[in-house]
Amino acid sequence: MKENFNLCRRVALGGLLQGYFHNLRGTLQGIFLELQLIFIKKNLNLDKEVHERINKALNLLQKLQNQIDTAFEEIYNEKTGPWDLKEIIEKEILFWEAFMPFKHKVKKEIIEEEKVLVEIPYNLLRGIFCNVCQEVFLNLKENTNLKIVIKRDKKVEFLWDKDINSLIYENLESLANQLRSLISIKVERNSISFRF
Repeated sequence: MKENFNLCRRVALGGLLQGYFHNLRGTLQGIFLELQLIFIKKNLNLDKEVHERINKALNLLQKLQNQIDTAFEEIYNEKTGPWDLKEIIEKEILFWEAFMPFKHKVKKEIIEEEKVLVEIPYNLLRGIFCNVCQEVFLNLKENTNLKIVIKRDKKVEFLWDKDINSLIYENLESLANQLRSLISIKVERNSISFRF
């Protein structure tokens, strides 16, 4: 089981991510401390506007710190669920819609035959979807219809109606081979499916 968690971390986000988060936290704490020192020194005779701007900066830094903590907690979440597959897929779509052509030029539909819950480490589940979505979502052509079907037997199918570059299919096949000890993935022309 521990091997699964480590594989997910490498596959989904790379081995250096934990160090990056540590460094970001350290930098934020340093900036926060410096601003607090300026803010509390009475003898600087700061005018009201500067005082308000420092206070606003402190609040924004605290908000950023909370966002980083939340992201770190989510990425390294090793709880096994159960997780609602539709909710996980909706989160992935929302994340990848930061890529504007996918957001505005691809029609997306999720069909849920029935509510499906899976028990799998959270970071592994997100890692699998992250890798599949990166290959598929970023390479769909304009005006593609993407249908994601969640089946009763814990099978998920991604189906698209416009062909994509053949290299993408090779990448998906390679991903399926890398993850075959964890999950069954089947790649076909204009579709990919996996069973949990």
